[in-house]
Amino acid sequence: MRFISAPLAVFPAIVLLALFLASSAQAQFAGASGGNIQLYADDAVSVKGVTTLTGQVDARQDDVRILADEMVIYSKAAANGATGPAVGTVAGDIERIVATGNFYYITPEQEVRGNRGIYTAATDTFEVTGDVILVQDDSVVRGTKLIYDLATERARVISDCQGRKCGSDGRVAILIKNTQAVTDAGS
Repeated sequence: MRFISAPLAVFPAIVLLALFLASSAQAQFAGASGGNIQLYADDAVSVKGVTTLTGQVDARQDDVRILADEMVIYSKAAANGATGPAVGTVAGDIERIVATGNFYYITPEQEVRGNRGIYTAATDTFEVTGDVILVQDDSVVRGTKLIYDLATERARVISDCQGRKCGSDGRVAILIKNTQAVTDAGS
């Protein structure tokens, strides 16, 4: 009766996924965390509340780091039809951040990679799309889309293909390393 234990094997994967990003709630990026935001790029252009950074963008707030080829920061001033640059906008005025190309979201506990990352202040969500890879310790979660609610600490990974017909490449894939084997080997 090996089939009886098979559904239980899924439970640790679900728990891992739920806990995988839980520590990120303390590592929010934008105005909610209260920390200063440092931005580095090869070029920056700001017009009417929209700041576009290009060329190896490196954004840091507290212990969170975002890397991308391009980052566009939309401020509340842009939504209200402001004129002039908004480079000096305070972090709490950020409405949305869109980072594209070689996207990385890095905290001390984990790393998220993808093609595009979007932070939306109104919903306090963080969404990563395209070849998403989450790494924490030696465990890995892969999919095509990650939706993470920073307030509730709920993470959802989605794939483009559903069902066994997709094989292992088109579906959400979770690799949980057996740390017990490593612990036992060291004893």
